[in-house]
Amino acid sequence: MSKIAINCDLGECLTPNPDHKIMPLIDMANIACGGHAGDDESMKSSIALAQKNKVKIGIHPSYLDKKNFGRLSHQLSHEALYCIIKDQIAHFLQLCHENNVKLEYIKPHGALYHDMMQHDSVIQCICRVIKDCQPNLLLIVQAGINSEKFREIEKKEGIQFMYEVFADRGYNNKKMISRDNKGAVLTDTKRIILQYEQFLNEQSFQIDTICFHSDNLASIEALKQLKKQ
Repeated sequence: MSKIAINCDLGECLTPNPDHKIMPLIDMANIACGGHAGDDESMKSSIALAQKNKVKIGIHPSYLDKKNFGRLSHQLSHEALYCIIKDQIAHFLQLCHENNVKLEYIKPHGALYHDMMQHDSVIQCICRVIKDCQPNLLLIVQAGINSEKFREIEKKEGIQFMYEVFADRGYNNKKMISRDNKGAVLTDTKRIILQYEQFLNEQSFQIDTICFHSDNLASIEALKQLKKQ
């Protein structure tokens, strides 16, 4: 099996906080930056923890909606969305600069991620922010769906994408099952590991990174078991 980078959403101020257990088990940390979760203290702590464990640092921006954990879509003008995303990235970049670490990539969170995959205007807005803030940032997008379209966007915008799948989310063919439906989240450690291994052997579409969720206890256990292999 080939190695594919493991990423995880961290800095989300969960109780209890799993970040210290997870960080040594992953390659990439998607750090919440205040939209759906997080504040300056959690961001600084997550940056330091990633640096200590030699984990690549990414930013995990969201709609400004802590009440719903960023999982509800917001209908915003292009400029309003641009400002929301840019403010989160600019502030996080400053924290990275203060701690002498490199920001490697951006992975939108929740509803913003799904809107990016469905609406050209949203991904174009995110690409505009990247070009204005730090043009060499990678952008994580979902693998296996609308691949040709996203290749065209990648080339047109001049931004490199990373293609992602989820070890602990249910799929119907290549599409994730909506969180509103049964089977959307895998809660059995063995099933998560099996799906992870299936993705390692996937040949029909490009996969650059595999996500495990920090708020899923079965995913944390899966990461621990995979680390021992």
